[in-house]
Amino acid sequence: MKKTEVIVNIFGNDYRVISDDVDTERIKEVAEIVDAKMKEIHREFPLPSTTKIAVLACLNLVDDYLQRDNQLNKKLSEMEERIRDLILKIDEAVP
Repeated sequence: MKKTEVIVNIFGNDYRVISDDVDTERIKEVAEIVDAKMKEIHREFPLPSTTKIAVLACLNLVDDYLQRDNQLNKKLSEMEERIRDLILKIDEAVP
């Protein structure tokens, strides 16, 4: 399997990221999101500790992910229910 390597800059620090299955553009996109979130948090809470900023960024990003995941699961459940209702209506209409 081909390893992908890319250098990304997050919050002023360079990181060498190596992956077996992710292309460099995806890695750069993820790093840009993390960098932007850390900068946003630093603007709101100018903490001296990069580690604390990174942890807050992580907590924020995971919270965003969980909210979207919950919304997606809710929509999927609603769609499944709607499909079941439509199937029942079709079964009733077709002898």
